[in-house]
Amino acid sequence: MKTRHILFLLLAVLTAATSCVYDYNPQIEGEGGYLIVEGNIVIGDMCNVRLDYSWSLVDTAQGDERWRILASSKMHIEDNQGGRYENLFINYGGTYIVYPAGLFDLTDADPSREYRLVIENEKGTYVSPWQKSLDAGEIDDLSYKISDDGTSMSILISAHSDDPAGSYYRWSVRETWEYHADVYAIYTFVAHSREDGEIVFVDEKDRTYRCWSTAERPEIMTASTVELTEDRLVDHQLYTLGFHDEKMSVIYSPEVVQMRMPKDAYKYWEMMDRNSRDVGGLFSPEPSEYRGNIINLDNPEEMVLGYVGVMSVSRKKVFLDNSRIRFYHSARAPLPPPDTLNSLDQYLPAYWLGKLPSVEVYDEMTGRLLGYEWWPANCVDCRRRGGTLTRPDDWPD
Repeated sequence: MKTRHILFLLLAVLTAATSCVYDYNPQIEGEGGYLIVEGNIVIGDMCNVRLDYSWSLVDTAQGDERWRILASSKMHIEDNQGGRYENLFINYGGTYIVYPAGLFDLTDADPSREYRLVIENEKGTYVSPWQKSLDAGEIDDLSYKISDDGTSMSILISAHSDDPAGSYYRWSVRETWEYHADVYAIYTFVAHSREDGEIVFVDEKDRTYRCWSTAERPEIMTASTVELTEDRLVDHQLYTLGFHDEKMSVIYSPEVVQMRMPKDAYKYWEMMDRNSRDVGGLFSPEPSEYRGNIINLDNPEEMVLGYVGVMSVSRKKVFLDNSRIRFYHSARAPLPPPDTLNSLDQYLPAYWLGKLPSVEVYDEMTGRLLGYEWWPANCVDCRRRGGTLTRPDDWPD
């Protein structure tokens, strides 16, 4: 069972590709005590590296050990010519954190040099191997293909490199999408106290109908051209989306980051991908097979989880507009009719029950104001579904 629990842990943390990291809880059943390293050394870019330390559900003392080890950990990146890149401050919610998270500026790094990550803590000095980055190759095209039954869409990439021996590719995808609230609201309610409040008109720029969200795709996406006659991929499938996926409801934009990697890195990520689809199966590998490329110089037999590569990247982004594609079909249930409320003693209970106003309601015959439509807040405020009102700078009209 130990293999199964270690695999769940790895799958939670090792889907980060280049500069992106994820929150996770490395508490597992069975044996703990593994240092976990996330991130890559990205030449010519900013890159993140994050540490964590697994501890056991059955050994609560390891939880204290985890924090002690992480608090003692320091990181830097160095090159084989004596260059050193220090960890920059990272601001999380106004609090500056240096360790165990790291941000490194390699925008001016020399791609002809070799690089490695160095981690120092009370357990020893951990290093990744000296590596030189490979040219990322070119992304020729990003496209899509809708299945014959219209229920799924494949995101496709065409790419090439000039390496006569072929390449091992890996991709990560940062997806951004626009979505809309169910109801367009031009009013909101501001509570001044438990007993007082007022209906307020909202300026167009502050209305909560149009939102944007961003996320990293969790898939491990790799491919090899080593067995092909040419180092070229045409319409290679990266991942799929379903026709009920809200990401496709308005405009969906994947930004694909491409890198080329050595064979050992490719084998590692292929193993991780294979076992993500066969968790704990009969032929799952032993825990030792999950060993990445980080070693403790003071204890080379210690198992460290994670793989740190040195790479350059190429990027390409595409915008898919559902008003043209006509792919998305909402699976949301029809909305119930709104309440029409017209006095403060009605507004306050509705507000405290999680409802908000949207528009005025008039009598069709007399034109008299009858009140305001009130809906559940998640129907009128798109932010309740995780997005923000901040429009990306490059977003199309």
